[in-house]
Amino acid sequence: MNGNEGALSRRSFCVAGAALATFGFSRPAAAAEGAAGTSITQIAKFKLNTEKEEEGLQLLKEMCAAVEKEEPGVLTYICHRSAKTPDEIVFFEIYKDEEAMKAHGKTPHIAKLRTAFGGLFRPPVEVIRLDRIGGFSRS
Repeated sequence: MNGNEGALSRRSFCVAGAALATFGFSRPAAAAEGAAGTSITQIAKFKLNTEKEEEGLQLLKEMCAAVEKEEPGVLTYICHRSAKTPDEIVFFEIYKDEEAMKAHGKTPHIAKLRTAFGGLFRPPVEVIRLDRIGGFSRS
């Protein structure tokens, strides 16, 4: 693979198109309804096992689609791949409240990720909780 093909695959990974499953979403209307004091924003980071790249990316796409379909308390859930370090996966997540975040951890799609994690991804998983200062989202 030359450098251009790597850039294309990273770009394709982040862009939702007709050939790709939904790979993240934002529910800005729901986010605006929730009080900023009750919503939870976090970033989760871990590494992709590049030997099983296609399988790992497919699982992440399926998981994002399941979260969007089945978890209305998840307001934003966007999976990224680092442009600088292509094996690094970064999720940006906003939950309506603590209850929505806890419910997310108990879903079948998260259980599936946990089961497959060791073969498709590499620890550690770093979760960084964020305190909102300001800003907005346009979808």
